[in-house]
Amino acid sequence: MNGDPLRAVFFDVDGVLLDSLPQHLRYCALKAGDYGLVLRIPDIEDFREAISRGLRVSPMLHFFLAVGFPLRFAKRGVADYEREFVLRCPPAPFPGIEAMLQRLADAGLALGLVTSNTRANVAPALGPTMTVFDPGLVFFFEHGSPDRDKPWCLNEGARRLDAAPASCVYVGDQPADRAAAAAAGVRFLGVRYGWGLPHADPAFVAVDSVAAIADALLAGQPP
Repeated sequence: MNGDPLRAVFFDVDGVLLDSLPQHLRYCALKAGDYGLVLRIPDIEDFREAISRGLRVSPMLHFFLAVGFPLRFAKRGVADYEREFVLRCPPAPFPGIEAMLQRLADAGLALGLVTSNTRANVAPALGPTMTVFDPGLVFFFEHGSPDRDKPWCLNEGARRLDAAPASCVYVGDQPADRAAAAAAGVRFLGVRYGWGLPHADPAFVAVDSVAAIADALLAGQPP
């Protein structure tokens, strides 16, 4: 366990705050139909297992490729996704998200977002819950913006707080999130209810429910 007092918690969004994997697979099925593609869209559990083994699924171009879209249709799908995903396949927050975030905020922790999704998809889905996050600590993937990966965003968030990276934690649900936290020098807390950490792994701390996120971080011995 790290001895630095915890100052900030950064969250991935899809699979951590939003229950969005079924909607993403559904959206891929709809787009395959729109484009006249004959694809076998994987079921949720098979896809989670593949993600846990390292299948890259973000940003969204890689999600389309992972389910079998040819590159030119995957690129076309990304443009459509940014315009219409939240309208055609709106995801919902996991139950208990608002209360969990408020517990952390009430404990004096700064809260931020580091996601490969877009603001246009995330903000409507989270709704009023967005107000709990520090506006200076939210990092989205925006088409046409500078290519800033998750480690950069985590380090930039710590810099804006004038905090050591080791005093921050990233809550994620994929092996890629764990790797991003390690690259940035921040702590990592995994969630096993999301997209791609279904199995116990002694190499890092992980929780099985939304409420357990705050329990783990406020227990006095965060990851």
